[in-house]
Amino acid sequence: MDKRSESQKRQKTKAAVCVAIIGLLILVYGVRTYQKNELLLSKSTVKSAQSSDSENQASKIYVQVTGAVNQPGVYQLKNDSRGIDAVNAAKGLTEEADGEAVNLATKLKDGQKLNIPTKTQTQQNQSSGTTAAGTININTASKEELMTLPGIGEVLAQNIIDYRTKNGAFSDPSEIKNVNRIGDKLYEQIKDRIAV
Repeated sequence: MDKRSESQKRQKTKAAVCVAIIGLLILVYGVRTYQKNELLLSKSTVKSAQSSDSENQASKIYVQVTGAVNQPGVYQLKNDSRGIDAVNAAKGLTEEADGEAVNLATKLKDGQKLNIPTKTQTQQNQSSGTTAAGTININTASKEELMTLPGIGEVLAQNIIDYRTKNGAFSDPSEIKNVNRIGDKLYEQIKDRIAV
């Protein structure tokens, strides 16, 4: 009977050891899996936070507002902002501002300069397409005056007139690059000869 009970004791001990080993293995595996999942989760959280930050940065633009506004300066705006948003950021137009001279519905680009002229400046520019410095005002110049610029023939002069008729006055000379068939190369040739 002693041998039998001793044998049963050994079997129970072996079974307990096996159960303990299996339990330990399950515990170790569970801890490792948990740690792996935590690491993956933390990496994905960091990535999503980084992509969210970069999306926020990409959805912002900076625009300089000058001229007849109450608070000229550089403003951070949403990526899809229009001229009116920039004017509102600059606390609105002054009493002397000629709000009709600039197309405030124009979509803005990062780094753009939006200049709001006064009514007096608009009248002076309209009286002559050529400014005192001998440059051509691309907002008021006639087709013939535009054709005096290097590389600007009859077709491009008409394209400039059509563009400003459709979109309103240019707020910065570099905006002439938005005109069909006027790129960086041609702009470099004429940039010192044009004004707004």
